[in-house]
Amino acid sequence: MQYEPDYSKYTMDELIDASNHIDREKYRERAERLDMEIEQRNSISVVVNEHPFQQPAVPSPELHLEFHGSAREYFRIWIVNLCLTLLTLGIFSAWAKVRKKRYFYSQTILGGTPFQYLGQPIPILKGRLIAAICLFLYFLSTHFFTFLFQYLLLAGLIVVPWMVVRSIAFNTRYSAFRNITFHFDGDYVHAWKVLYVWGIIPILVVAYVIASTFNWKGINIIFGLTVVILGFSFPWWMKSLKKFIVEHTSYGGKKGIFTARGGQFFKIYFISGLIALALMIPAVILAGVLIEKMKNMSLVYLIMVPVYTGYALAYAYLQAHNGNLVWNNIKLGPLRFKSTLRGRDLIKLYVTNALGILISLGLLVPWAVIRTIKYRANHMHVFMDGELSEFQGSDVTTVTAVGAETMDFFDVDLSL
Repeated sequence: MQYEPDYSKYTMDELIDASNHIDREKYRERAERLDMEIEQRNSISVVVNEHPFQQPAVPSPELHLEFHGSAREYFRIWIVNLCLTLLTLGIFSAWAKVRKKRYFYSQTILGGTPFQYLGQPIPILKGRLIAAICLFLYFLSTHFFTFLFQYLLLAGLIVVPWMVVRSIAFNTRYSAFRNITFHFDGDYVHAWKVLYVWGIIPILVVAYVIASTFNWKGINIIFGLTVVILGFSFPWWMKSLKKFIVEHTSYGGKKGIFTARGGQFFKIYFISGLIALALMIPAVILAGVLIEKMKNMSLVYLIMVPVYTGYALAYAYLQAHNGNLVWNNIKLGPLRFKSTLRGRDLIKLYVTNALGILISLGLLVPWAVIRTIKYRANHMHVFMDGELSEFQGSDVTTVTAVGAETMDFFDVDLSL
């Protein structure tokens, strides 16, 4: 008979220590109870003493997060990066990435101290060359040697979890604050489970490849089943991915804690879907009626404005509420975070940025980037429930840039 601990009797430090060391695969229910207890402790007032009345909790001091970058300064970096990347046929892109990241990091100030980016161009360039080779193989398999595509697809299933782990590890290893680097210790097996929902997705993909090879008529059933499973499980998949990233990332010997639940992600995605459909469905119906009556297929373009409007509103809602949910459920040592993004603010930001870029023929891209980063920084609050001295530096091994640059090459963003 296993002993079931009573977490209600644990102190907050004991709860956090237990959460960092528990085997979450073996004791899944126990880990969930731990997370719920931590979340409840964070959401209620602290009882200062045993008097019959409850005293208000002393507010935690806030570390001010600021972004000091300017569109004028970033434009000079951006235009030089763009020109040299074009002149060198992409080779300078590795140096361009380092210059851009160093600028953004140095202009992001937390509690009076800037962040640091320590990456070097040569490892990034090597990673991008390997990524380019992978893209070239993909091009050959889809245009000339199509019989190889299914084998490359299966090989990709094996390699992708490794690329994800290496990508996150590289970006954390070369990000620093107060001369202490971040660290990511996620492994291939755990990443494989998270990305592929314990093997369901690879099984369906392999079945699809086999069915297409032998021209089996049930291929559409397999494809439809894959879409349904992915669509329904996506919010829980997203929660698992964020949890994997946060709880395997550490800074100064303190690992992150993530307490958001899959149901909270599902609610956000469900509402964003309703927002999109509320505009798209009436637009499609109206266009269908008009086309039927007027016999003019060009009227189909009438639906583009409400369709894109619905997409933009849903996307802004999703970005704001997803970002708030993730950051408001993260704790790193004595630090906790509060994000206050708003969907209506983001839609205004996206629309004005897009108009500015279009009117300027792309020259206002730096202006749009700076505006977006400043908005996010202004709506991020960092609170201390302890002292920064709790973070202690540690030596970690160098991480290769291959995985990071492969993900970057294919435009895959795994940031929080």
